[in-house]
Amino acid sequence: MKIDYIKHGDICLPALKAPEGTYEIGRFGRMYLDHIKKNRRVVYSQLMIKGTLLKHVSQIDKHARQFYDNLMKDFAKDAPPMENQMEWVGYMNNARHSAEEIVMKEFIFEE
Repeated sequence: MKIDYIKHGDICLPALKAPEGTYEIGRFGRMYLDHIKKNRRVVYSQLMIKGTLLKHVSQIDKHARQFYDNLMKDFAKDAPPMENQMEWVGYMNNARHSAEEIVMKEFIFEE
């Protein structure tokens, strides 16, 4: 990778450009971005310098959302009948928390 530099006085600064295009970043993408920004600074800096940070975060968010949706569909198949609403609501809340925990472990806080 070749980096161009611009000379300002006695200092040479990298000529960085803003990435082109727009990226859709949801809840899981924002959590991932916050995690690498605070805990994995080298990865964050490398992606930022290459100009691929938003694209990478967008892909992570997309895959995490798809995985979450698939987990929720699987959990919904095993849900108790709607006749007992409180039991059903409790089951679905538990399923939602379990799916979020799995997604966070697999996509957000992966090492």
